[in-house]
Amino acid sequence: MVVLGYKEFMEEARIRLENLSSENLLKLILNWASEEHPSKRQEFLDKLILPKQEKDAVLDVETLLEEIESFAQRVDDGEYCDGWGWDDDIHEERDWGGESWAEEMDDFFLEARRILLQEQFKTAEEVYRRLFDILKMGQEPGHLPGDPDFRNQLKVDMDEHVALFLRSVYMNTPTEERSVSLYKSMNEYRYMASRIKFKNIINALDSVLPDLNLFLAEWIEFLKDQRQMGASESYFTSELLREAVFLKGGISAISEFARQYGDKFPRAYIDWITALEMEEDIDLVLKVAREGLSRIPRDYTIRAEVAETISRIGEKLKDDKLKLEAYRECMYSKPSMEYLLDLYYAAIECCCFEEIRDEAEQRIMELRGKSRVPDNNYYGNERNTSYASEAVLINALLLGGRYEKVFEMCKGKGPLGWSSSDNPKPLFVTFMMTILSKEGSYAKILSKQWDDTIGNTGYYPSKEYIEKYRKIVGLMIESIKLTSEQEELFMKWCMNAIEGRIVAIVSNQYRGSYHKAAGLLVAMAETLANRGKKQEGMDLVERYRSKYPRHTAFRREVTQAVQISSLFG
Repeated sequence: MVVLGYKEFMEEARIRLENLSSENLLKLILNWASEEHPSKRQEFLDKLILPKQEKDAVLDVETLLEEIESFAQRVDDGEYCDGWGWDDDIHEERDWGGESWAEEMDDFFLEARRILLQEQFKTAEEVYRRLFDILKMGQEPGHLPGDPDFRNQLKVDMDEHVALFLRSVYMNTPTEERSVSLYKSMNEYRYMASRIKFKNIINALDSVLPDLNLFLAEWIEFLKDQRQMGASESYFTSELLREAVFLKGGISAISEFARQYGDKFPRAYIDWITALEMEEDIDLVLKVAREGLSRIPRDYTIRAEVAETISRIGEKLKDDKLKLEAYRECMYSKPSMEYLLDLYYAAIECCCFEEIRDEAEQRIMELRGKSRVPDNNYYGNERNTSYASEAVLINALLLGGRYEKVFEMCKGKGPLGWSSSDNPKPLFVTFMMTILSKEGSYAKILSKQWDDTIGNTGYYPSKEYIEKYRKIVGLMIESIKLTSEQEELFMKWCMNAIEGRIVAIVSNQYRGSYHKAAGLLVAMAETLANRGKKQEGMDLVERYRSKYPRHTAFRREVTQAVQISSLFG
């Protein structure tokens, strides 16, 4: 459900109310009243009373400040907490006790907004800062029981109230000091909200911010000067700067900014493209995306996001060449498993697989030669530079038909640590069993093992991801012709690798991995059966049943895998 900002909500409410006659408005309110819960009727009636006069409101503010201080003292004294312990629902420890503090806090936030609406900006800022300080107490045990994330406890929209607080800072600060004061407050309290944007401050109320155009011009220059800062601040500052440029001048301003600062603030091209996509001008979007790719340094990972724009257009137009163009750029600037599959799949569709494969391998090897993740690669940095993981290299070689190289990379790898996508051994074992099975009829467990292994190559593998991987590797497998000697070599190697893993898991009682050992065991038995050695496969399973007579959990996993497989009828 879309959450409306205050300004948007009030403007729409005003329009609808103005279109109602007095009679219809009366009917509407009475209908609401008739549906009100009995316990809420007095509260409903209280809403039908006009706001108090300003004189009375001042008295309310003084009382409110006293109540907040009293509340802060109760929190500081730990009056709401009964103890500290584990919570099964959130899977971590937390404070236990009465959670009525959240209801009180909700009321205080609503009062803070009421003060701001009355244009008591200094008091509103003071109240908000005090409330934020109280919430900060919850970072230490013994103060605010319930979910450690206070946002899950409160009913008010914290993003909106942080925006209201920042609006009070804006209004309460002299014009020449606004940029410094606002920037400092944003950095100090942005952890309170999921995301802070200046647009939220503008829309927090339906009244116009004074001197907005003048401020935006000064705000832009101020943000440009923020160079000596930490990583997260750099990302945050860039977001604010690009937003301010767009708010001040729209598409023309952000386009000029992107062209001028493409190397320092490359995400400006994303902002420009996003704005153009709203106008649905495909040709212009395509032109700007290509311009961004040409102007942003090729080693910046952000180029992949720009290139994705071209891939989306390619999908929409069913244009394989556009998709290939996009994924070549994605893979060059930000090599990942997802981009690798998309690139190879597009290359197959465009009948240029070998050329693209060689190009991708060359780029990955070039990046692997740098040996480590660049120092500037932290979350959110728009100037992160290219890096290729070991997993991407392994899969690029395997999908490209260089399985012998992957086999060589397995040397020295032990029977454990197979959960790491950087370990080539589990991938090669399952891959080779699939080849050696020669599409035999015994493949239920082997197929599941293959899907699980493929799934382990990606961070969040979807069904589409696995299917795409299978299709690419399947085309490659069709071209592989092993000699009988090679088949014997790989069969023996796979058997030794699997048996070594089973022994390592079961003998060390890694119960959480028993199902993995059992799956590999039965998958190898299926492989033997597909090669005309069904009895040998069945004997293999029974040998390991007998080897571990007291490991009932492992034997149970083997039995379950055997039942799924058609190996034993």
